[in-house]
Amino acid sequence: MKIFTCFLALACCFAATTAFAQPGAGTPQQDIRTAVRELSAEQKLKVLDYMRYLGISVEKETQQGYEQLNNDKRARVLQYIGIQKQDPDAPLPLTSVQWNRDTIHFGSIEENSVLLDSFTVTNTGYKPYVIKDIKTSCDCTVLSYPIFPLMPGETTALRIEFDSRSKVGPTQPGIIIYDNSSPNGRNILYLNGEVYARKEVKKIGG
Repeated sequence: MKIFTCFLALACCFAATTAFAQPGAGTPQQDIRTAVRELSAEQKLKVLDYMRYLGISVEKETQQGYEQLNNDKRARVLQYIGIQKQDPDAPLPLTSVQWNRDTIHFGSIEENSVLLDSFTVTNTGYKPYVIKDIKTSCDCTVLSYPIFPLMPGETTALRIEFDSRSKVGPTQPGIIIYDNSSPNGRNILYLNGEVYARKEVKKIGG
């Protein structure tokens, strides 16, 4: 989403600064969308940052990007602006959330294998939902989670990875989500299953 928004901003803000031009190419292009189309997402972000360095109006860039959104997404942007104006040291207002499950039951897996799965969470309250921090036990890794506030009604995924190396037997690693959900400001999710020992391959003959 961030990359898509930045690409829209690149396409819209060319008139606010010196347009793209090859050295010695004469008159700069008036529309740089063709020029940036073959760049990678990372390169497009660098071009946008460079244009900001050259002096484009961030306010105008933001307005042009905002106008590309539908009414529902515009409302989310306004909510996000409200969050930015809050005192960063002030406690966030609580909201309610609904996880699709609190435990992933993965059954039996072989030692040294890696499990990839995900939980989904929906903001069922009236305030933006913010994940502040995540802590895990064992070698359970959270691969991705929402870095922006989840607005009321939105759903997103929390992707996890579980490495079963050296975990033979029953296992139930936990994932603690520190957030602004009611009533405790945290949620605890689990993986549950059993890891069986990997069978060694026996060599036949010399």
